[in-house]
Amino acid sequence: MSAPLVSILMPVRDEARTLPECLEDIAAQTLPDWELVVVDDGSTDDSPALLKSWADRDLRIRIFTTPPQGIVPALNTGLAECQGRFIARMDADDHMRPERLERQVTFCEQHPDCGLIGTQVKGFTNAGPVSDSIRRYQDWNNTLVHHEQIRNDLFVESPIMHPTFFGPRSTFETLGGYRVQPWAEDYDLLLRTASAGLRFGKVPEVLVEKFHAHDRLSHVDPIYKRPAMFQAKVHYLLDFGYLKGRDGVLVAGAGPSGRTLAEQFQARDIPVHGFLDHRTGPPDRRIKGLPAWGFPEPPPPEFLEPYRRSLICAAVGDIVGQQQLTVHLSENGFVEHRDFVRVI
Repeated sequence: MSAPLVSILMPVRDEARTLPECLEDIAAQTLPDWELVVVDDGSTDDSPALLKSWADRDLRIRIFTTPPQGIVPALNTGLAECQGRFIARMDADDHMRPERLERQVTFCEQHPDCGLIGTQVKGFTNAGPVSDSIRRYQDWNNTLVHHEQIRNDLFVESPIMHPTFFGPRSTFETLGGYRVQPWAEDYDLLLRTASAGLRFGKVPEVLVEKFHAHDRLSHVDPIYKRPAMFQAKVHYLLDFGYLKGRDGVLVAGAGPSGRTLAEQFQARDIPVHGFLDHRTGPPDRRIKGLPAWGFPEPPPPEFLEPYRRSLICAAVGDIVGQQQLTVHLSENGFVEHRDFVRVI
């Protein structure tokens, strides 16, 4: 039996409630040349029986059962079993449209220089519309289609959603699969993809529907929370050489994200000069023991001049404020991804 064109990699643990619809989506793909590699990571519900009944009817479904190990070991167990030329990620509580695999294969064949691609996404819940924060993240994510856009916003947030990951098997082999880190495994893989010099892409269509529930792993596990995400960003900012030749960091934004970012830099013994925000206050105002300068309007050039040798990290949560700061820095000769970087 020849190897399939696409291996769909799907870890499962106690997903009996959502598995039937997900498996129906996979079976309905317009591209028939696929295999489904399921790693049952210690399920205790009816997931094993459901999977077996489907595998008995469709030989393209291959099941591997392990004790409960966690998402990264499960993913790597599955990767070792994938035989396809391409690998597609899928989660058992998400949906994919019938043309998903066909569209992503075509995209990769037309863009052979791409190492990892995604699709646009639509979120859903089992109780009403998605939250405003999820909608904003989804809308932002869906605007990032070309490599340059994805790479430029890599430190803002994860610019390709995990259940849409798709790429040549050689990409995952080159990267050594997933890694256990104190932060999210999908964001780590994206950052390592960029570090390896591989190109990104995205099919500009909504081909995956992502389920959002309050008890989903990405909502409760500490590795997906703000401190872990900023730990990853600081780790890779250093790895990519953003701090080479710099005398420290100026954090633009003094909210929870800016303060968390400063903590992560300090944990790496990187000097943090202080915070920059729009709040007016006494000249000796301090946040977390560091100077805090407030300007109702973008900071004047004479304030910015001493920080030419620093890395300015824009952690401004308000999108309009962040855009204004980005334009202002650029107009004053600061170059994005050299002199400053957006991190939220």
